[in-house]
Amino acid sequence: MRFLAASTADGEVAAWGDLYLDPATGTAQIEDLVTSGAHLGCGHGDAVPATALRLATDVGCGTRFLIADASDWPRGWYERRGFAVIGHTHRFTRG
Repeated sequence: MRFLAASTADGEVAAWGDLYLDPATGTAQIEDLVTSGAHLGCGHGDAVPATALRLATDVGCGTRFLIADASDWPRGWYERRGFAVIGHTHRFTRG
């Protein structure tokens, strides 16, 4: 697992996320992407997944993915950055 972060010019961490790499299977997962509210709209959030994708490609991970809630706003943000829906999961809870 690699922790990735994008910082401002003065060194403040503005966005971050986790990258899980498994070169043996060629798989990489991006998780827990967050941008600090004070830095929304400044491009720091774009830097983290872009870096994750480059690092995954560099080690031979051809399958790169993240998980997003179908009804939550980040899904559209990810799609605008080139991610596409490839499947769905369902969760059942006991009432």
